[in-house]
Amino acid sequence: MADPAAVAAMAGDGLYNRHSGLQQANLQSALPLLEAAARAIGVGSVGPVSIVDYGASQGRNSMAPMATAIDLVRAHDAQRPVQVVHTDLPSNDFTSLFGLLDCDPASYLNGRQGVFPSAIGRSYFDAIMPPGSVDLGWSSNALHWMSCNPVDVADHGWAIFSRSAQARAAVEAVLAKDWLAFLKARAVELRPGGRLICQFMGRGPDSHGFEWMAGNFWQSIVDMEGEGLLSADETLRMTAPSAGRSLDQIRAPFDAGLVPELELEHLAAIPSPDPYWDAYQRSGDAAELGRLWAAMMGAANGPNFLTRVDASRDRDALLASLVQRVATRVEADPQRSRAFILILSIRKRDLR
Repeated sequence: MADPAAVAAMAGDGLYNRHSGLQQANLQSALPLLEAAARAIGVGSVGPVSIVDYGASQGRNSMAPMATAIDLVRAHDAQRPVQVVHTDLPSNDFTSLFGLLDCDPASYLNGRQGVFPSAIGRSYFDAIMPPGSVDLGWSSNALHWMSCNPVDVADHGWAIFSRSAQARAAVEAVLAKDWLAFLKARAVELRPGGRLICQFMGRGPDSHGFEWMAGNFWQSIVDMEGEGLLSADETLRMTAPSAGRSLDQIRAPFDAGLVPELELEHLAAIPSPDPYWDAYQRSGDAAELGRLWAAMMGAANGPNFLTRVDASRDRDALLASLVQRVATRVEADPQRSRAFILILSIRKRDLR
């Protein structure tokens, strides 16, 4: 069995690329912040530019933002060299990313010379780039993942939704530790004046907003245990290492002076779009709504759940069963998602 606290990458073989339409819709809200940051770099500096994509996964949703950033930093110098570094966990499917860069029509390399892509397999909770080397950082749909799963709970697939106050507190502690670690690493890597733009799952004022879909996923697992497809021990271990943060949790390190090199320029929590529901409103096809949600959840969350089952299991078959059950549940009770996303812009101060 895998380490129960380990965090898995998104589903490989390009599966996440094919089923991340929700994530692609989510990142749109942060693009104006990315554009403003890229323009500022284009005006205020000369020479090669370094852009880092933190938590790139298989790259599908990075292509358009990186293309936009490249063009804007080159607004005053079309020949300016640009390095783009994609980072993710060592287990990430980088093969799909490089294949997309090489031959996909959406690749930001198409029609652009002097752009140099690379990838690094390392957690963004650690330092990844040399000190003072990053002009622009970008991270979308990634920072709700924690560095580890702090606790297993028997009453939900996400410990943040457990009835146990102790379990929820354990999640909050890891969220705080991880956020500070991420910020400290970026404070070292960014150049003075450099900016970091992030978009990821957050919390709303009165709820986390992910309760409906998390509940469908968890109840599907419970059903599988009830039918003997999973053991009680396996179900207990199937606790996802992810949770949304509040606005106050994002502000806390800045308010406490723990990252004096960094300035939080912009922060907002907004309702997440739901492109699957929009399509359902046009088509009335509840089965397709279920299929889209289930495929996305399977690609994004399935690997982390299935690393917790015994090694002797047929994980592909278990994931297929889980995805089908989620699809059936959504089809039977179609709803618009009420999730929230955070968007923020951070600037490194020049303290010289």
